[in-house]
Amino acid sequence: MIGNASPTKTLSRLAPTPVWSFRPDGSVRDLAAPDPLEIDFFAMANALSKIARFNGSNPGIAYTVAQHSVMGAEAIFNETGDTRLAAWFLLHDGEEAMLGDKPTPAQRLLVSTLNDASEIAGARAHYCWVQIKCKWREAGWQAACLGLPESIQQAHIDEYDRRMCNAEMLALFGPSARAQLQPVAHAVPLKLKGGIRPWAAMKAEERFIEAACRFIGEDRLHEQRAIHSAHVALNS
Repeated sequence: MIGNASPTKTLSRLAPTPVWSFRPDGSVRDLAAPDPLEIDFFAMANALSKIARFNGSNPGIAYTVAQHSVMGAEAIFNETGDTRLAAWFLLHDGEEAMLGDKPTPAQRLLVSTLNDASEIAGARAHYCWVQIKCKWREAGWQAACLGLPESIQQAHIDEYDRRMCNAEMLALFGPSARAQLQPVAHAVPLKLKGGIRPWAAMKAEERFIEAACRFIGEDRLHEQRAIHSAHVALNS
């Protein structure tokens, strides 16, 4: 359990004019203004438990972003004992609660289509999307009072993300997915807590909250919910 300072609002705007998006209570937030005050980890758990990885293409029920985040965080802790690294991983896709998940093949198609007209346009689109995701991800890390990872820590997060993705592809799609595996520095099996079998949305939400309490701290989660609620009340 970590985090003992109040989150700070230090992130710059992504666009000059507001881009409104619903909060769960029907009020709206400005997606162009990443802000730790907009983060409610309980709402994040609920949203991520309903977002499918791999565009929902696996047989059976969806394998969710919440499950990916929880299983990866637990694997990191099992292998390293590093609570902060596990917490960073748990929230590394947290921005998708705000932005949704744009599957990697769809991102590649967009860049490729734009590159057909102009390589600059394709590169610019990719850069902008990465920046949008990054700024909202950082808002989540700040709301958890984790601070931002150093470059070596970010490299570990990225490596575990690739290892998780490889394990998920093989578990969900079988041996034929082997051709799509990503290169990793450590090809040894992850120390997962159980096999990769899709959880129902309610279980994924509950497990995400349990992992957040373990790696971030239950008090911090409730404190952040109160901060977020006050922010919404003052700005609605």
